[in-house]
Amino acid sequence: MSTTWFIAKEYLKRLEINFEEHGRKTFSLYPYGPIETKVIEVFPGTNWITLTTRLMDLSEIPAKNRKTVYEKLLKSNATLVEVNFGIDKKDCLMIRNAIPVTGISYDLFNSTYEAHLAGVKFFHEKLKPQLL
Repeated sequence: MSTTWFIAKEYLKRLEINFEEHGRKTFSLYPYGPIETKVIEVFPGTNWITLTTRLMDLSEIPAKNRKTVYEKLLKSNATLVEVNFGIDKKDCLMIRNAIPVTGISYDLFNSTYEAHLAGVKFFHEKLKPQLL
């Protein structure tokens, strides 16, 4: 296992978050509290630790409405700090944060995790109602 894997695991333990290890590739977090998400995936890579959450299946949105959805996502990306909305290979709207491994610290990891939670909350409270 890489050093990044051990660092991510240690920081998750310090945050006292329920998580599962999936082989030597990812961690699945199950946050508690008032957050409308089932799982946050943590991918410890060579240069980055990435947090990703699938928020909404876009496959049922009609093609004519897709342009509006994409515009709202881009505008949200321009106004938010530390989080990015995107669309994954499974046509799901997702949110992603990335932490550079160089110079990583617990405080940086915690800050990025909190930003991720704030981005999920922003999606459910402000962005999702505009997309439906």
